[in-house]
Amino acid sequence: MHFNKALPIISLIGLMTCSSALIADQSVEELRAELKELRANNPKKFAQNSPAQRRLQDTLAKIAIIEKQDTFTAAIDSLTIKQPAEPRSILIYTRTRGFRHQSIPFGTYALIEIGKRTGAYTAVATEDPAVFSSPEFMNYDGVIMLNTTGDDTIPTGEARANFEQFLAAGKGLIGIHAATDCHSDWSNYLEAMGGIFDGHPWRANEIVTLYNEEPEHPICSHIKTGETIRDEIYQYKDDEHFTRDKLRILLSLDLNGKDMKRAKMKRADNDYAVSWIREYANSRVFYSNLGHNDTTFMNPMALQHFLNGIQYALGDLQADARPSSQVGNGTAQALPEGF
Repeated sequence: MHFNKALPIISLIGLMTCSSALIADQSVEELRAELKELRANNPKKFAQNSPAQRRLQDTLAKIAIIEKQDTFTAAIDSLTIKQPAEPRSILIYTRTRGFRHQSIPFGTYALIEIGKRTGAYTAVATEDPAVFSSPEFMNYDGVIMLNTTGDDTIPTGEARANFEQFLAAGKGLIGIHAATDCHSDWSNYLEAMGGIFDGHPWRANEIVTLYNEEPEHPICSHIKTGETIRDEIYQYKDDEHFTRDKLRILLSLDLNGKDMKRAKMKRADNDYAVSWIREYANSRVFYSNLGHNDTTFMNPMALQHFLNGIQYALGDLQADARPSSQVGNGTAQALPEGF
């Protein structure tokens, strides 16, 4: 598609909210004063998904983005891209009906800026589910589900039907972190995304070790087994959706890494995947568990992985999506001795 196609007004509003230009309109001092007033007017704990909580998270993020602008810029400018075959447009969807991640504005900002600075795509963001009922929805080349939580994130009825039509038309689907923690009542979404959240034994303040299952694969070839990152890592329900017979697992946890054993690990097969791709209903799907922490969206390794996955989903980065079981990788890495 071309950039001059009409895009939903609600998404343009989201873009204005998250753009670097708007963030720069307020100084850190002004934002801190706004933050002080917000906390004074809300002395109790902010309720999940309340307007006050969202304003708090957005204000904190704006301050951090201004203060860490050099870090964001350096990380994004280090990225490499596959030149897109044609201009691409992406919708970033961030609605939450359950837990709301404070990293959402960081992720939205980073993903929009990656598109701007690399030329890989243009992106707009919204939390308004009406976007899926808009006639312009089909003009997007892909959708990023960024830390969406809750079963009503995309409402039942027309919105879900249009979403499925979008995938059937060969568009791209990208899931970041909590994109697997929503729509437990929608089997087609779970099948497309590839799994559903079943706890996070590895918490946000902990460093985890990564295992690259496909070191030659273009989406993850820049990551070496043994590399670490501080982020919250999910495990997935042992069901018909999460299976190596359908998914091409790219990264998983390296249980040989330091202090990787956790009491709440549930999977009998010890399959703790971190990212994967698949083909579903004519679409290309990329999912990464990374993205709970703010700092993940300033991490060059993680951002390159996201960008590679996005470009695969958009059709600009060619990558083998045959399921892991078809390429001799049908089981998880063996547990280390004495684990």
